[in-house]
Amino acid sequence: MDLDWVLVAKVVATGLTLFAALGILLGLPTVLVAWAGLLVVGWMGRFSTVSGWLLVGTLGVSVAMELADNLLAIVAVRFFGASRGSLWVAWLGGLGGSILGGLVGGLGGFIGSALGALIGAFGGSYGAVYAWERRQNRSVREAARAALGTVIGRLLGMLLKLGWIGVLVVLIWRA
Repeated sequence: MDLDWVLVAKVVATGLTLFAALGILLGLPTVLVAWAGLLVVGWMGRFSTVSGWLLVGTLGVSVAMELADNLLAIVAVRFFGASRGSLWVAWLGGLGGSILGGLVGGLGGFIGSALGALIGAFGGSYGAVYAWERRQNRSVREAARAALGTVIGRLLGMLLKLGWIGVLVVLIWRA
């Protein structure tokens, strides 16, 4: 019995996309990890099932998705009236919140850890921006609005990137 290496590559590629999706939920730029899954499938199929043009095109879209995620965050933060420093504070707060949430949620197992990290990422972003904006002498209402903008921008960016990863999974299995 001969092992179908393209099928093995598709399974590995799907694992990479799941890892990438988890990374996105934690606020990490992991779309290129999902794209690497498509590259693996192409390589294992000796580029007979995945063309070089498809790889170049999807690489371009993957890079654009990472940039669009950041652009959406900037637009949402600015739209909701946050100060310039809020972007960095939101990112740091989200990263710290996801780590803390993942550790606390880890007491409930893998699902608890992932859910804790997701909640922590949003809570950390919100809390960090709120505190930053209050420190900039913004009113409670202005700080809350700015913090909400960071959460909305982050959520829109995550949904955009997760949607693209879904497209990559379809391309992987159609190859």
